[in-house]
This record gives sequence, C-alpha cells and structure tokens, in this order.
Amino acid sequence: MTDMQSLVPEHIGSREIAAIGEAHSGGQDKLDLSGSFAFFWRRGPLILAIAAAIVVVALVMSLVMPKTYRAEAGVMLTSNASAVGQADPTQAGQAAISNQVVDTQVEIITSRDMAGRVAGVLGLDKGLSAEEKRAVIDNLQSHVSAERTGESYAITITYDAATPEAAARTVITFAQQFTQWELRSDQERNAEARTEVEAGLSRLRTQAQADTQALQHYRIANNLLSTTGASLTEQEISNYDQEVARSRAQAAEDEARLQTALGQLRSGSSGDDVGEALGSQVISALRAQEAQIAGQVANLSSRYGSNHPELIRTKSQLAEVRAEIQSEIGRVVSNLRARAEVSEQRLASLEATLGSARAKLSQNNAAMVGLSELERNAEASQAIYETYLNNYKQLVAAKGSERPSAKILTAAGEPEKPVSPNLKLNLALAVVIGLGLGTIVGYIVEALSQGLTTPDEVEGATGQRFLASIPLLESVGSGQVHAVSALRNEPFSVFTEAFRSLGVAVDQAVPGGAQVVAVTSALPGEGKTVISCCLSHVYATSGLRTILIDCDLRRRGISRLLNTQGNQNGLIEVLEGTATLNFDHTEDGLVFWTLPVMESAADSEHLLTGQHFVDLIAQLRTQFDRIVLDLPPVLPVAYTRTLASRADGVIVAAHWRKTPAMALRAALRRLPQDQVKIAGVALSQVDLRRRAFFGRLDPAFYYKQYREYYS
Repeated sequence: MTDMQSLVPEHIGSREIAAIGEAHSGGQDKLDLSGSFAFFWRRGPLILAIAAAIVVVALVMSLVMPKTYRAEAGVMLTSNASAVGQADPTQAGQAAISNQVVDTQVEIITSRDMAGRVAGVLGLDKGLSAEEKRAVIDNLQSHVSAERTGESYAITITYDAATPEAAARTVITFAQQFTQWELRSDQERNAEARTEVEAGLSRLRTQAQADTQALQHYRIANNLLSTTGASLTEQEISNYDQEVARSRAQAAEDEARLQTALGQLRSGSSGDDVGEALGSQVISALRAQEAQIAGQVANLSSRYGSNHPELIRTKSQLAEVRAEIQSEIGRVVSNLRARAEVSEQRLASLEATLGSARAKLSQNNAAMVGLSELERNAEASQAIYETYLNNYKQLVAAKGSERPSAKILTAAGEPEKPVSPNLKLNLALAVVIGLGLGTIVGYIVEALSQGLTTPDEVEGATGQRFLASIPLLESVGSGQVHAVSALRNEPFSVFTEAFRSLGVAVDQAVPGGAQVVAVTSALPGEGKTVISCCLSHVYATSGLRTILIDCDLRRRGISRLLNTQGNQNGLIEVLEGTATLNFDHTEDGLVFWTLPVMESAADSEHLLTGQHFVDLIAQLRTQFDRIVLDLPPVLPVAYTRTLASRADGVIVAAHWRKTPAMALRAALRRLPQDQVKIAGVALSQVDLRRRAFFGRLDPAFYYKQYREYYS
C-alpha cells in the first residue's frame, strides 16, 4: 500500500484520482445507455401520463368527428391532349403527350371552372344566390383532387363527401365533364381562333400595303435610291479631312518660320542668321561682294589717310552693298509673312468646305434613319400578314377534326369504409406525439430540478467532499417505522451500514479523526436530526463512549425524537450551573448518553455562543470518544456558525433531490473554511430504488448487486 501511494504525486487528492479513473473508464469504446434508461425510468410515469392523455383526446376526437367517404374514378389521356395550345391542330394527334400536358390536365380537373360545371350538372346551384353558389363551388373544389398514376397517362380523380352515394355520384360527374370539357374547349378555341384570324387578315393586308408605299415615297423624296446613296459624300469628307490636315501642318510651319525670323530681328540680329536669308543666293552674292570691298577698304586704310578720295569712294561702295543686304533681308521676311497668310487662308477655305460636306452628310444620315424605320415596318407588316394567312389556312383545314383528348378508364363505385377519421392512424400518431411530448416535458422538468442527486452533483455544486447517502427506510424494504428502531432491530441492514460509512467518511475527511462532530443543514427538514441520532447510535454500538447534544433551541429535534421531555435538566441547565452531569448509568447496555434541551431554554442562545459551552465541550472531550452536536440550520439561525466552529468536523445534510443547490452553497458560504472544519455533505432520505439510476460513482448504483448481503 505504501509503494502504491508513493507513485501518486502529493498534489493529487483522492477526488482527482477518482476523476482520472472515471475519465479513463469513460474513454472506452462502449455504448452506455444507462443515463437515458435512468431518465426514462425516473420520468416514466409523467411521460406515460401525458401520452395517455393525448391518446384519450385523439380517441374522443376520432369518435366524434364526422365521417368522410372517398370515391375514385380513372381517366386516360389520349394523344390528342397534346393539341392544347398548338398552332397546327391537324398534326396534334401525331405528337406524344408530355409531362407538362399531363400536369395541365390535372390542374384542369381541380379548377374552379370544372367545379362550376359539375355543380350545374348535379343541380347543386339551383335557386341559390350568387354568394351561395360561390360557396357550393368552393366546397366542390376543396374536396376534389387529381393525381397522375405513376408515369402513365392515367389520372385518378378522387372526391370526399359525407355519404358514399354523394362521393360516387360527384366523382363520376367530374370524370364525364372532364372528357367533354376537353372536346368542347378544342371546338370553341378553334372557332374563336378562326374568327380572330379572319378578322385580322384584311386589316393586316391593308397595313402591309400602306407600309410598302410609304417606304417607296420616302426614298423618292430624299433621293435615296439605295442604302449606299451617301457613300460619295462620305468619301468627299474623307478627302477634305486629309487636305485640312496637310494645310494645317503647312500653315503651322510657315507661321513658325515667320515668328522665328521676327524673333531674331527683335533680339538685335542684323538678319545674317535668319534661316531664309542664309539660303538666299542674292544675299550670298552680296555677302561675297561685301567681303571683297571690305578688304579693299582695309588695304587703302593702311596705305592712305582717312580723307583719301579712293578710300572714301571704297567705303561708300561698302555702305551701299550692306544697305542692299539689309533690303534683301527685309524682302525675305516679307515673303515669309505673305506665305504664312496664304497658308492660313487656304486652311480656312478647306475647313469651310469640310463643314459644308459634313452638314450634307448629317442630312443624309437623318434621312437614312427614317428609311431604316420604314423598311422594318414594311418587313414586319408583311411577315405578320403571311403568318396570319398560314394560320387561317391551318384552322380552316382543322375544322371538324377535333377528337376527345381523354376517356373514362374506370367508373367510380360507392366506398364501403370512410377514409376519415382513421382511428388506427390517429391513435398511432397520438401515441408517438404523446411519447414525444412527454419526453420533452420530462426533460424540461429534469432541467428545472434544482435538487442534488449524485455525488458528482454535490461536489460540483458545493466544492465539498461527498460523505455518504442515507437511505430512505421505505426504499430498503425495512419494516421499521422509526430510524432509531431500525438501527437497534436491524444492526446489519443497509440503512445501518450507511451511517457506519458516514462515520468512517468523517474520520477520513478530518485529519487525526473527529472527536466532536456537528451535524447541520442549510434549511429545516433536511434530516439532520435523524442523522445525528443514528450516527451517535452507530458510534455507541461500535464501543465508543458517545454523547449526543441537542443544540437546536427552537426545534429541539433530538429531545422530541428520543422522547426526553420528562427530564428536568438539560443542556441549558448544565451551562447555567443549576444541574450537573452524571455519566454513571447507560441505556440498554450502550455507552450512549444524550443531553437534551428543555422547553424553557428557547431564549438562552448566549449560553451556547459563550465560554460556558466551550468549557463544556472541553470537559466532555476528556470523558467521551465521540461528541455529536445537533445544530440548527445555517441559513435561518445565526448562532449555528459559532457552534460549528467548536467542532472537529461538520456534516452538512441535504435532502436528496429536494435541497436547492443554491441554498446549500449559500449555507456553506456562511461557514468559512478558515474557522469551520467542514467534513463534507451527506444526502439524506435517498430512495435507493430510484437512486441507482443516477450515477455509477454512488454505491447506491450497485444496490441490486449487494442488497442481499444484508439479508
């Protein structure tokens, strides 16, 4: 055992080890239905009650509901049914019946027009007002139905009525009217079509002729002999566009040359660097002459003085040449300006001509739009006229060739049994719905239950250790009425063993064992007093000197349960010092004593919370092995928290499936762990017959396997 414990880390407690074992076992690949079976076992009466109620309601409704009889008749579609909606009825008989045609026939049978014809044939609308006739037709339409039989061309017509005779008579009338309706509809439709086409032929002929004449007149008026009459204008515009582009480029070039020359002259140039002047032969010749004369002037200036006649004459020639050069440069610039003006005038002329051509093209295009519209009108009128003419020929050829598109396949007989209400089906549905609704209600009731059931729920809701489950006497088959009597008369029963388990669990929960054990609860009626008495009795029967002290001054549960009302002295008298304790005698040979509370002690709470009670407990520790305190509930009584701190271990009792988890948590919150040593929570009044279906971790789950061990 020591070796096994050494393998477990110290920080893992017994609760964690149990959770690990449970998770390991739950991971096995098994289908566990015990939880679902337990739920249905617990809520079975509620589910069955709801299901039974719904079955009774369904049975009553099925018996009181009016009976409905259903008659059937079969009709078969022929190939002529495909003629519906075709333009060429003469070829309709050669076509196959499509699914769409069959669906159309089904809609015809259930239509309002068909119901009106049936009402007229059966005389159901005679002498009725318009509103009453509509009601009759609505009734017929709502009770008739038609359905295709598989993938065949047969349709089954059904009608529901209150009597077999009415159902059979009405459904056969529907079948007859359907076959006649198809034939009459074909005849009427073809006659109406011929009349409409014949009336429209002359109108369409006149319209086609008028549209053709309007087209020809428009062509003549706008000089459009063909659709390509404007192509010459378009070519002319294209040529003008090219010329305008070239002229615009030339004008830009000339203007640029002029502006460049003017700019050079304005910047102080003598005109020698003007581009046009550089290319002029006259200016080149003058420049050569200027250079020659300038040489002569230089030669003469070096030989003669400035007043020499030859030098003066030569300088005069040089000035004349230079004047001619400037004059020639002026003519070059003037030529550039004239060329730029000519280019601008030519460009303006071409643009004006191009605008005129475009205006002419716009007029032609507008005329072409009107021409296209007239051509389309003429073509459409001619096509419509030819279509009507062909249709009229076909309708005339089809006159008198109509054939019925359906015939009666099976006549209706009077039904023997009603189809509604279907008692068996209603009861079966009621059972299913009842069980389903009962299950839902059971789940809701289960979800709304606030009581604690299993050890897992106790530990999960409170965070405290689960100690034991105290069985309900009735659930273990005990013949005893009182719990203490059951302990005395059946010392080896499962009921007695539960308190032994509780005592062992308390000792294990409290390090070093619990000499002073307090039993309390969150609310009254949780079974704490019974637990205190029975636990004390178990301690005593095991040979431990035990004393049971009633600390509930208001209820005095121990005093009433053990019938100690005749005693004159009790706990309060001992605390006041008016009575002494005598432990020389025992009851029934047991080392078991009780310290009750008298009726007059209801206002003595200060004695329990004071030093007198502490001294009493210290005195009793020296004389008894076990001291059991029956405390009041925690929530309604404040001094319970003080008394709980005096004990080595506190047992908190909770009524099985009754004590709310919130109340239990509120009570535990009032018992702080740094002051009160809570041993754990014990569930009281556990019905083992039902408890076995709530969880595998509780020993009660295996009660059926080990209950004979106590017999």
